[in-house]
Amino acid sequence: MNRKFSGKKAVLAGAAAAAAIVIAILLSVWTHELRRHDMEIAVKNALRSIVEREGDRALFEAAGIPVDEIHYSYEDLPLFSGNDGTWDYSDDDRRAISLFRKAAPSVVQILPSSDLSGNGDGAGVILSSDGYIVTNSHVAPSAAMPYTVKFFDGSTSEAVLVGTDPLSDIALLKADQGNLQAIGLASSGSVMTGESVYAIGHPYGYAWTLSAGIVSGTDRIVSSASAVIPSMIQTDAAINPGNSGGPLLKQDGTMVGIVSSIHTQTGSSDGVAFAIPAERVIDSVKEIIDTGAVHRGWLDLLSVELNEAIAQYAGLPVSEGILVSQVVPGGNADRAGIRGGSQAVQYGQSVIYLGGDVITAIDGMPINGYEDYFAALFDTNPGETVTLSIIRNGSVMNLDAVLIERTVENSGWIAR
Repeated sequence: MNRKFSGKKAVLAGAAAAAAIVIAILLSVWTHELRRHDMEIAVKNALRSIVEREGDRALFEAAGIPVDEIHYSYEDLPLFSGNDGTWDYSDDDRRAISLFRKAAPSVVQILPSSDLSGNGDGAGVILSSDGYIVTNSHVAPSAAMPYTVKFFDGSTSEAVLVGTDPLSDIALLKADQGNLQAIGLASSGSVMTGESVYAIGHPYGYAWTLSAGIVSGTDRIVSSASAVIPSMIQTDAAINPGNSGGPLLKQDGTMVGIVSSIHTQTGSSDGVAFAIPAERVIDSVKEIIDTGAVHRGWLDLLSVELNEAIAQYAGLPVSEGILVSQVVPGGNADRAGIRGGSQAVQYGQSVIYLGGDVITAIDGMPINGYEDYFAALFDTNPGETVTLSIIRNGSVMNLDAVLIERTVENSGWIAR
């Protein structure tokens, strides 16, 4: 009897001990959870305090995260919004949406005043809140023609042509409306081949169309029937009739150039388009406002861009530079002592003359070809004197020449 009682007592004692252990474990877990909960509350309070004192960015900086590599927000499309809605957009999506919302109100549609159908001639960009709008001269060529400008909010305004710079394909309009949103400007010097760019225009009348692409090249020389423009930006963004005069935008929505032309075999986008650098645009606009026109210097001679074939055929000591084919008799270049050639040869569809001087520098700037030639003269003025470094019969000499006024007509005095 005593043995049975002792055994039962031992079992009860063991069970009590086991229960005590379980209770101790549960108490330990509970205490740990309470402490973790308290710690989480303390951490949340500490983080909230950091945000309140220093802002959200301080959280990343405190954690050693490179905040500059995080797209913190895209205006009203925040990366962190308290739900997963914004994750429906990729980083590229957010960038494109943001820059369109930022830049589109600064883009206008230019219409002949007799046509409000929406199928306008092209686009324009608001440069100032008081109504100055820049576009291409081939979009707004004539002061005799009245223009209507249609804004992003649907309102319209009459506009007058202040002046044009046809050699740069720039025209300046003044709209009879104020309190406008001007575009932000970017330096074309910061443009890198391969970076993403965007264009806003009205291709085929489809107003405020956004297209995307990359910078395909920089410092391009682009010639047309009326102009030869150096330092153009090349892009593969879709550019079609109706995009002319619209902005080429960097990823932050600032304008790096004005869309001017496309290279096409079909009349529509073939993936090669060009924009006038923003600095060129602003320089032209300033001169138009100040004087009503843009004046540039030029040499009154017929020029040929040298290459290996011409150099070898003519027996020249250099294969780069500008060959003087002819000079205008009695003109400034002639009076400066610059000599043209005398041996007529067929060159493509042109007849050129070999034996003339070779221009290798203008005011110390090396001239290797047409791009350098046009760039060197682009910002000069008529009546200005420039120093030409030339090669004649193997000898190097310098000659001073007075520039004439560059016009659409004499800009075509080049052989290709």
